[in-house]
Amino acid sequence: MLQDKKALQILLDAYWSSDGWKRGDTIGPADFEYARQAGYMFDPVEMSHDDIVGRLLAVRNRIGIKQVADAFLASLSTRRLELRSALGSFSFSAHFPDHPLVEGSRGPMPSGPLRCRLCGLYSHPIGEQQDLNVLSFERWKWGGVRHLNPLYGWFDLAQFEKANPPDPTQEDYSILARIVEIASGLPPKANPNELEKRIGKVIRSNGSERRVLIEILGLCGVLKPADRCGFLDAFTSDEHRDRPPDHTNDWGYPVIWWQGVDGVNKDAVNRLFPEIGAV
Repeated sequence: MLQDKKALQILLDAYWSSDGWKRGDTIGPADFEYARQAGYMFDPVEMSHDDIVGRLLAVRNRIGIKQVADAFLASLSTRRLELRSALGSFSFSAHFPDHPLVEGSRGPMPSGPLRCRLCGLYSHPIGEQQDLNVLSFERWKWGGVRHLNPLYGWFDLAQFEKANPPDPTQEDYSILARIVEIASGLPPKANPNELEKRIGKVIRSNGSERRVLIEILGLCGVLKPADRCGFLDAFTSDEHRDRPPDHTNDWGYPVIWWQGVDGVNKDAVNRLFPEIGAV
């Protein structure tokens, strides 16, 4: 899909302004229809938990790891954040189990949805309307922020199937090599916040984009905390995604546990990005 700058701007303007998130309806019918026809905005889709699981597994099986790894690389110099996102969603879904909604001990939310203790998805037992537009916005704006959400994973990979990513360039390899070098050389107690600041010197980006990039590197196992693994190696159920007692740490799982002492998982680098594997 070729980028349509007008449609993309309609999508971004629907949710974001210089003051941050917008609330309420901010888009007219004509603009919505233009963005919908261009493939950036969508009508609501009715899906249940089991529908989402089935669609995620189906699209995962149609995509190869090299496709998403190369797209991630190509995003580094081009700032094509929507392409960067796919590696996170593919990693999350790599060992995603086929399962029905498994109700946890928390019971239903006041509004009715149940939280599946296996995948973490909030859902009614029967189908409900799913808003894909906010997911599309987050994908284009930051490279996704809900990579542990099966609905986002399906949507992201389904959109990626329609893309035509450029091939990675030597500049892309160099950028990732520098990120790996920085992550490998941080002090033992450094946390992801320190890494986010440091890599700002080597990649054109803002802080929110760098956070997503780091979380994707955690999902695929490049940044592997001690005693935990990325989703590309094994699926960790929602009920077992533990978090540190430090409530100021708002990173996603598993990179929330990463420290400088963990460094970089060279096996994952060699698997995903063999061109820069000799680090």
